[in-house]
Amino acid sequence: MLRRLVLLLLISMVCVAADPKTHQPALSRNSRGYVTTPQELARIAEKASLNQQPYNDAVDQLVRFAGSPKYWPFGSISGEQYCTKTLEPGFLGHGSPLIEAKAMAFHLTEEREYAAAVREKLLELPSTFGYGGNNYSGSNQCILNLSWYLPGFIIAADLIEGYEGWSESDKRSFQRWLAKEAYPKVEWASDVRSNNWGAAGSATAAMIADYLVDYPGDLHSRTGDVSVADAYRMARQRQLDRFDGNSYMDNYGCVSARGQGIRPDGGIPFELVRGTSGCDAGWIKDLDSSWIYLQTFMQGAVMHAELLLRRGDTSLYTNETRTGAGSLLRAVHFLIENPAGKSVPWNEPNGKQTLELTYRYYRDRAMAEQLRVGRKDRYIGGKSGQMLHFGTITHAFAVGEDPGYPPSVSPPGAPQEVPVAVKSR
Repeated sequence: MLRRLVLLLLISMVCVAADPKTHQPALSRNSRGYVTTPQELARIAEKASLNQQPYNDAVDQLVRFAGSPKYWPFGSISGEQYCTKTLEPGFLGHGSPLIEAKAMAFHLTEEREYAAAVREKLLELPSTFGYGGNNYSGSNQCILNLSWYLPGFIIAADLIEGYEGWSESDKRSFQRWLAKEAYPKVEWASDVRSNNWGAAGSATAAMIADYLVDYPGDLHSRTGDVSVADAYRMARQRQLDRFDGNSYMDNYGCVSARGQGIRPDGGIPFELVRGTSGCDAGWIKDLDSSWIYLQTFMQGAVMHAELLLRRGDTSLYTNETRTGAGSLLRAVHFLIENPAGKSVPWNEPNGKQTLELTYRYYRDRAMAEQLRVGRKDRYIGGKSGQMLHFGTITHAFAVGEDPGYPPSVSPPGAPQEVPVAVKSR
């Protein structure tokens, strides 16, 4: 505890003394950016050093959560893995937000020991295998767990791209494991599941494909090898089909809603059925499983939308059919600004960071109210229960600011891997 407090004091002293015009980010050679980039984190550190909010509180919270560079209470990992419940294996489930936080702390504090710790943990994953083996079904909890928890590790790997201790062979080892061990599992969820499993599976399948953009090989799927570009495009299409509704995914549990995706009113039948609300509900009846699982679906959907946005593609954020179905915005409003007038709050503390991302894109009044924008008690997002963590660090902005769209690079399969211009606001 004493070491942590001393570290925080030193960080604050350095930040206050820093000249925001000369403060430089840690090396960032080839970071592609999934929820943030080294350059964005450097600007956040500058603003926090000037006690600007919400940056100051968000940075303070994240560095406290990251702890010392060596802090890792989840042991090591190797060998065959099994999952009987969420957060398993603990190295993966509990470690996902922590390794992401340490990678962000590397840039926020410019302390290279954080990057060294991230590298050490990343290189343990390639020694693992199994994850339920060839059980491709809803009974294999590892499929969902990989979909939820791998993004934190991929984000962390991307953020230490410029660290001199992260070698090409290190990266290839991690990429190889993603391509051969992890991808087939999350791809199954992406292909088959219409609910939150599928939303997370498509997001993580796309993220794996994107992270392997420079990988000299194909990804392994259940049906054969697939190129990186095809894997990326397929995950995008699966998510769009999930939003719009389709007949080829499992669509179980709601006979009356079979084939529906996000309805024109924003309801998602295959999550509403989980609680007292039911498939055809026009609003959340009780703050039970229907309420929780709608928000769980949104974590995967918004994670994927953000990845596409950072590749110059707004399609998931703007998607809507001619009937008004398939809309991410309407799905958010189904909870917090229900068209029937029966709204409910977004879950806090571990789920609201989803709204940080959607608010930055939509600039929506109801989302701002949920986040308490402009108030002294403004929401500051930490870790979540699934895959979106630290949304205030990555997406919040001060009242009166207009941060515009995030930086973007070309997606896999583009003619050249160069920055793509996204029209600014």
